[in-house]
Amino acid sequence: MKIVDLTVDLKTNTPVFPGYPIPIIHQWTSVKEHGYYSNVLMLVEHTGTHVDSPAHFIEGAPTIDKVPLERFMGKGVVVDATGLEPKAPITREFLEKALKGKGVGKGWVVLIMTGYDSKAGTPEWFNHPGLDESGAKYLAELEINAVGIDAPSIDQAPFPGHKVLLPKGIVIFENLTNLKELVGKNFHFYGFPLKISNGSASPVRALAVLE
Repeated sequence: MKIVDLTVDLKTNTPVFPGYPIPIIHQWTSVKEHGYYSNVLMLVEHTGTHVDSPAHFIEGAPTIDKVPLERFMGKGVVVDATGLEPKAPITREFLEKALKGKGVGKGWVVLIMTGYDSKAGTPEWFNHPGLDESGAKYLAELEINAVGIDAPSIDQAPFPGHKVLLPKGIVIFENLTNLKELVGKNFHFYGFPLKISNGSASPVRALAVLE
């Protein structure tokens, strides 16, 4: 079994979307002084590699603790979008071509590789390509479990991807990394959230198990 870790490090000053508080991971106790080591975490749910629940954009929709666990896993495929221009739309036409012959359908997880995980913490980070409405509708028609991306968001404002996918119960993984290791490979994706009561999202330990 080969496992590929798709998760960025969660630490103090991990880059976050504008408007969110900078995360702090503070040592609370030490083995030397207290006999045991522990940290206090102060962060928004959407920090680092995380998954959005439908409630993130849809009033009254399921929160992260209410989403069926099977939504956070599935047979995976990587779409290579590294050749797109900054802020380019990821369209139906682009995705149809990229996924042709892959057999993608109900229960799958589609991961979009932009390469922008390498730009985290820089101004360019937010210039990533993102789903437009047509691309999001195409993915929704496939009845997949989830969509993920190695960027701070799967789309750009006014967030058509979120508004199309989340009402369908399709969860959204953001800030993935190491997707290059999965291109052309057969794998299963897993990214389970914390069971945060009424949570809009949760950090995850995302990984792929190669077949």
